[in-house]
Amino acid sequence: MATWQFSVVLIPASWVEENSYSSSALYDEEGYDTECAWKDRQPDSEFKTVLGEILSPSKSWHKELLTWGNEKEHDIQVWVENEAIDGIHIRLDLNQNLNEIIIKVVKAAKALNCSLFFPELSSVAEANEFELKNAIKKSNAAKFVTNPKEFISELSKKT
Repeated sequence: MATWQFSVVLIPASWVEENSYSSSALYDEEGYDTECAWKDRQPDSEFKTVLGEILSPSKSWHKELLTWGNEKEHDIQVWVENEAIDGIHIRLDLNQNLNEIIIKVVKAAKALNCSLFFPELSSVAEANEFELKNAIKKSNAAKFVTNPKEFISELSKKT
């Protein structure tokens, strides 16, 4: 993922409610994995159409990966294994105008009965524009796009 991209993952709202809006069950020693959230909670068969309203379908590099958009800018990736998805991963290019795509992402999340998971922030939120914009503002990608030199300087101090 590019430094200027922000990641948001759609996960079933029913799972989020059952887990009291906590993302801790999505993490293990290797990072995060949303497969547990999608187990027994597969989206409606129209999910491809819903995601196609955000970005145009694109050619995937793997037979089990569905993609929309352009991986260098905005994109969506959905891994399908044994006819079951394990996550809907969306990357937003913060160098682009985000107003329209934020509206589309939230609309799709609601249509799919999903909440928003922000891996970088280890947080889960209801699908709405305020929550998505707020998470973007807090992200490292936003800090990088706003002031790359300062971001790199701060990053080098941490290492």
